[in-house]
Amino acid sequence: MKKLTAVLLALALAASLSLTAFAEETEAPEVPAEPEPASAVRVWGKVTPWDAKEGLYLTNDDENDPMHEVVVHLGDAPLVDAATGLPMERDSIKEGDTLYVWVGPAATMSLPPQVFATVAVGNVAADAAAPEYYEVAAVPVKSEGSNTIIQFVGGKTLEVTDKTEYTPWLTRQIVRLEDLIPGTQILVWKDDAGKAEKILVFGYAYEGYMTMMTAPLGKVLVCVNGDFNGTEGAQFQCKKTEEGVAMAPVRKVAEAAGFDVRWDRTLGAVISKGGETVLSVRPDAVTIQTSEGDVDISAPCILDEGVTYLPADDLAMWLNLFFTRG
Repeated sequence: MKKLTAVLLALALAASLSLTAFAEETEAPEVPAEPEPASAVRVWGKVTPWDAKEGLYLTNDDENDPMHEVVVHLGDAPLVDAATGLPMERDSIKEGDTLYVWVGPAATMSLPPQVFATVAVGNVAADAAAPEYYEVAAVPVKSEGSNTIIQFVGGKTLEVTDKTEYTPWLTRQIVRLEDLIPGTQILVWKDDAGKAEKILVFGYAYEGYMTMMTAPLGKVLVCVNGDFNGTEGAQFQCKKTEEGVAMAPVRKVAEAAGFDVRWDRTLGAVISKGGETVLSVRPDAVTIQTSEGDVDISAPCILDEGVTYLPADDLAMWLNLFFTRG
């Protein structure tokens, strides 16, 4: 039981490192502090015989590591050869191989804990460091000289240079530094100075990205596919409930992200893409209607002067927008 508690505490700590306080000293109600996207947790170890035959049982020699023993379920996660940056065949994994796996900051309530992979890396040379997985949190910013700083989910940063190589995962598409928009998932090989030597760029998993910030006088703004530092993007003002929940304008945000929006007398605001309905919501409703059925939202839908508003984080999630607070 103590070991299970240690595992859960370790995962909770990893998640908490990515939480960001969000408040402004104004007379207006503050937007409640909400967690930023949680950074992935790295587990590693040698493939060890596992009676259950489901998942890969990894063990490492660090008995102080709460994830010293873990069962990893690879699913459809990318499996990358550290030596080449190319895909590894799953059936090539054998007993005694060492794997490095990044997983979400949660584990099943079992011993050993069971986790689900975001990305896995194998075939790491004995004298080499494993590449590292990150998710980009903000538009890269130029530093002094020709180098650029990339900020990641969880607060870490990385310096890239004009010699950094960029490679796409499973496509022939050319990728560049400017393609590393918020939400981009990457694997990084570093040089001896800790700078990016090679970056493997995975396919973008979101429909776009949205950033929220508090402006002067307590106003709350959201920016779709841009930021508040001059990068192109559509900016809109939110409304705030008496409880301080930021409510984003549905049509403006959805259309800026490439969705279609229409009004239906029965369904209310209907958001679709490619002819498929993503969600619909009626004014004052405490749920939205999705393909998964009715789903609770964190504050009731608002209709004000002909504009429909939803909680910004709920809207971003259901539009599959990578969401951060600036």
